[in-house]
Amino acid sequence: MSNNSTPKVLRSTAKIPDTPALERIGYGTGVGVFNLERDEQSPWAAKIISRQAGRDRKQFSNRLQLEAKVLASLNHPNIIGYRAFVKRPDGREVLLMEQCEQSLCDLIEKRVEENLGPFPAECIMKVAVDIARALKYLHSSLILHGDIKSGNILVKNNFEIAKLCDFGVSLPLKADGTLHKIKGYRSSYIGTPCWSAPEVLKREECAGAIITNKADIFSYGLVLWEMMALSVPNINTALDETYYTGISEDMDANLGQRPPLPKDLTSNPKYSRVIELFEMCTVQDHTKRPTAKQILRIIDVQTKNI
Repeated sequence: MSNNSTPKVLRSTAKIPDTPALERIGYGTGVGVFNLERDEQSPWAAKIISRQAGRDRKQFSNRLQLEAKVLASLNHPNIIGYRAFVKRPDGREVLLMEQCEQSLCDLIEKRVEENLGPFPAECIMKVAVDIARALKYLHSSLILHGDIKSGNILVKNNFEIAKLCDFGVSLPLKADGTLHKIKGYRSSYIGTPCWSAPEVLKREECAGAIITNKADIFSYGLVLWEMMALSVPNINTALDETYYTGISEDMDANLGQRPPLPKDLTSNPKYSRVIELFEMCTVQDHTKRPTAKQILRIIDVQTKNI
């Protein structure tokens, strides 16, 4: 998982499918740096380094190479499928992946625009199950995703299945779930501040802060909140570019906190179990958050009553 070496997947001889009418369907970390595109005539989605990357192109090229290397090593129904990693004639790298319809953040934005209100509890729980399955597999593979948010979750066929994507800032884990700092490998957590766990945000102030796979669990809890509140967690701006990057002048002391829920939901029994799971995953003490495996055990019981 080194950022300084070129993964073998770059040697792929796969050809990019003809895509005459590309459409943006999602956003990775750094909107405007990566374009995630698809075409109805192609079975693949293409993640391409934007021409706007400028002087930082090498940095984002390394990130895309890392994502390709990680994806190529994974095989799970709730993680976006790897297809190939190639170069365009203009030299830009392209990560070819399984195609999904749209990102969860796009669906959230649509509900806001159409004034549809929060997602039904059963839809939220479906995403909760699928992404918990992805995290269980990922963490057992000793990988920290490092940037769980609605923009990195893709949805197919009206919530038939949800899949985790964007592994460009993932990090290796030790067997005990803590960050594995390997010489020559990037070991700093990047993520997106609005979704980041408190121990991640405090790492500069507290050198002894421990980052574990529970950082993903906190962010996972905030995704459940997003589907109920239809907003960006821990930030005061409206839905705009900051929704995807997490970068805004409005970010404040709310970062790393458990955001309040809409009052009409807290008294709605249909959402009680979703709220319970959200609160369980967003406790400040990372040792008290459940693992992905524990979440699935909890959900298996809860979903019987939804």
